[in-house]
Amino acid sequence: MKIDRIPSHYLPHAILYLADEDDQQIAKYKDSALWWAARIDGEVVGTIGLLELSTDQAEIVSVAVGEKYQNRHIGSQLVETAIAYAKEKGFRDVLIKTGNCGLSQIGLYQKCGFRIDSVKRNYFLGKYENSIYENGIRCCDQVVMNYRIYSEAERERIISGYWDRFLLSNPLYKGSPYDVWNFCYGEYLPNLLIGLVKTGAKTGTSSALELYKPEEKVPEAGDLSIITYGNGLPGCIVEITETRVKKFSEINADEARWEGEGDLSLQFWREVHRDFFSMEYKEEGQVFHEDIPVLYERFTVIYDEDLKS
Repeated sequence: MKIDRIPSHYLPHAILYLADEDDQQIAKYKDSALWWAARIDGEVVGTIGLLELSTDQAEIVSVAVGEKYQNRHIGSQLVETAIAYAKEKGFRDVLIKTGNCGLSQIGLYQKCGFRIDSVKRNYFLGKYENSIYENGIRCCDQVVMNYRIYSEAERERIISGYWDRFLLSNPLYKGSPYDVWNFCYGEYLPNLLIGLVKTGAKTGTSSALELYKPEEKVPEAGDLSIITYGNGLPGCIVEITETRVKKFSEINADEARWEGEGDLSLQFWREVHRDFFSMEYKEEGQVFHEDIPVLYERFTVIYDEDLKS
């Protein structure tokens, strides 16, 4: 799949109508917004529009994915594309508005880092000729969600404060070095995976050992890390309890289960990590194979403010 910019006059209406069935509403933003299209084999299968509201604020005005391509993480990648653009252009906030009946949309946007900001009661009543129903629920209220973009200085200050609060209750770690990082890339996957860590489902992770740069420290037992959400804010602190190096083909069912992803099976682990490592190797001009050395880490959460009594 490829995501790139698309002029508004090339937008396929069949897909636009999946997000908004009213031509008058679409006309309000169609030609003013910036648009991206997700393409598979040249076919436009999804679109997203971003409208600049001010120098600090933008709004995602439409997210739509063709019905036969839904539930394939295309929507999340479109949202991540819009967020990345907003960050690049220096926006402070990205808004997105949806109906109270769009349960899957509300869930998706939260997984991408949006928070519910407000609810406009009865917003949709009388706005359309016919009442809108989705998931058997009448669309009455507008849910306004916001993605706050933090500057590097703000993130550093928040992370430093998080570490200081950790030391107050764990003074033995004073002076210990620590890393700050998030899983994978984008917004959706880092948020999903840190959620698995915070709920105890994920106690292991793996990386391609030979792709570490000479200046990068290879993780080892005792290392401390602040794991962040996709927006760069801290979610928890973990300590590595064990590391082991194995060939990709030698990862076993227990190690797959400890990663906490998908159906927890070894088959799922191999499929997902084969794709992920293949992409990483390609970016480095190398070719993935089943015998690459994998650094496998076990870790435990030692601090999580969400779990404090």
